[in-house]
This record gives sequence, C-alpha cells and structure tokens, in this order.
Amino acid sequence: MLVLILGGSTFMGKDLLFKLSKDPNYEVHYINRGKKYWNDSVSQIQNVHYTYGNRDDNEEFTKLIRYLTNKLGGRKWEAVIDFSAFKSNHVKRVYHALQGLVNLYVLISTDSIYDVCVDLKQPITEDQDKRPINKDLYQKFKEDEDYGHDKLKCEEYLQYYTVKESFPFISLRLPDVIGPFDDTHRFFAIVKWLQQGHPVQTSQSVSTQELAFVYSADVADLIIKIIKEKFYEDKTKINQSYNLCCDEYITYNTLIEQVAECLKKKNPIFKHVDKPQTYYPSVNCGVISNQKAKSKLDFKPTKLHDVIWITTKFFVEEGPSYLSEEQAAQEKLMKKLK
Repeated sequence: MLVLILGGSTFMGKDLLFKLSKDPNYEVHYINRGKKYWNDSVSQIQNVHYTYGNRDDNEEFTKLIRYLTNKLGGRKWEAVIDFSAFKSNHVKRVYHALQGLVNLYVLISTDSIYDVCVDLKQPITEDQDKRPINKDLYQKFKEDEDYGHDKLKCEEYLQYYTVKESFPFISLRLPDVIGPFDDTHRFFAIVKWLQQGHPVQTSQSVSTQELAFVYSADVADLIIKIIKEKFYEDKTKINQSYNLCCDEYITYNTLIEQVAECLKKKNPIFKHVDKPQTYYPSVNCGVISNQKAKSKLDFKPTKLHDVIWITTKFFVEEGPSYLSEEQAAQEKLMKKLK
C-alpha cells in the first residue's frame, strides 16, 4: 500500500518515516525541499523513497504529485500525511492533484488556530473553532496571529471546498510538540539553560499558567494506527478535526523543575522579573482537550512526566553529537539571556 508524506525531513515526520519503513506492507514516499537536519539522519532511513519538491511553486508541485502518482501506475494512495501545509493554497494543490486518488489525507494542524477564535472555554474543545463575526476583529486576528489564521484556512478549505467522498480527511491539532529531534531547539535550549546554571526567569502569571504538550512519538503512532486500522472506512471518524495532547497540563515552572530533576540539578533557581523570557507556550489561547481523540481515535498519550524525561535524556546524551542543532540551541538561549 502506498503512503505519501509531505515534509518529513525532521522531528515527527522523520519518526513517522522510520516507523513506516519497518512495515513491509507499505511503500513509503516522501517529498520535501531536501533541507538537512540532525546530520541528515532522514537519508539514512531504509526502504523509503525520496522526491525533491518545493511546494512554494504551487503549479509545479501539483504536477509533481500527479507525475509521481502516474509513475506508480496510478494506484490509489492509502494515505497522504501533510506536515508542510501552511497555506490553504498548499492544501488546494494536493486536493487538485489527488482528488479520488487517496483513501485518507491527514493534515497536521495546530492549536494556534484557536488564537483566531472567540468565546473560548478551558480546556478548548474542537467545536470552539469559531472565528469572530466582527470584521475588524477578524482582520486584527489575521494580522496578529497569521500562523493560526493560515492554518485554520487550511482546515476550512478541507471542510468547505472539497468533495469529501473523493478526498476524505482528518486534521490533527497539535499544541507545543516535544520529543527527540525537536527542530525548534526550544527544549534543547532549556536543557542548556539549566546545565549552564542561569537563573530561570518567571513571574506570577508564568508560574500559574497551565501548558499543554504532545509527544512527537505519540503523534506518529496515532497516524500509523489511523492508517493500519483504515479509519477512512468509518464515516464517524473522518472529515473532522482532533486535538492531540498529553493528559496532564503543567506550568512552565514545573516543566523546568522536571527537566532539572532529570539533569540531577535540585532546586533550580527562579528569578522573578516583569517580562520573563520563556520558551513555552507558543500560543495565547490556553490548553486544549484531548477527550475527542481518546474517545473516537483511541488516542493513548504517554504520561507527560515520561515524555519530559525521554526528551531531556536525548538532548543530554545525543544532542552534542549534532553540532548545527547544538549551536542553534545555544544561540536561542543567548537571545533569551540578553
């Protein structure tokens, strides 16, 4: 069975590629711009097929997907997983190329979409994805939260402008993702911050604000489950969005304390300042609920404490062997310390 991954050169995409490559039932292809991360470790994955493609060139990207599909005999894709759709036009081009030729399209979305929605209640459920009716507020959200605005546009295109029978889809809304090979370098920078003994900046609001996280491996495992169990055959599961996150919410201070515990550094030093420099959260909306994904998709998240330990251990033991990423994390740290 054919699987196509759009993006996939790092982090969750790389993990998904690696896991799918171990299953002989799947012929896995991936398309991206060929950027190299983590010593180009994605190129070392066996039994997957790479094609160069730049989706910023919309017309050519559509032609490329059609060409690849035809090259493979016009067989139907079991699934297309899209890590790199950031504009509705990106989704539109995949739809035009593969309408009727894919059993399930999986869009990797974000909880940032809720930053352009109104009347939110905590924890945020999927049905709260309502934009403001007021045009001025809509425009303000569009300008201030362009990432969330554009990702919600991707979801809205799927919901309102596609023929569902010929292009079934699922959108996965992710909060801040943590795990090995995190290419945002934020978690790596926190590890360095504590290793180097700098006081951690905080405030009353930072110390009480709850944060939601999801484990990168849990996302990859759920996608594989969705594919293997042919969720596209169950109309009650498809053509809708799902929040994914760990069951537990924690504060930034607690995150720091748990990373410090893994580093065997007891009682990290906190410094209360008016405008603390922190790495999380990346959204303003608050925390999301994962109950729908647990109920309908049988999503089983790893305990957040375990995720923090796994991620910290990776950056301590393996991080230094990736020189570019280590330098990027150090530079990210220094910017916060200025």
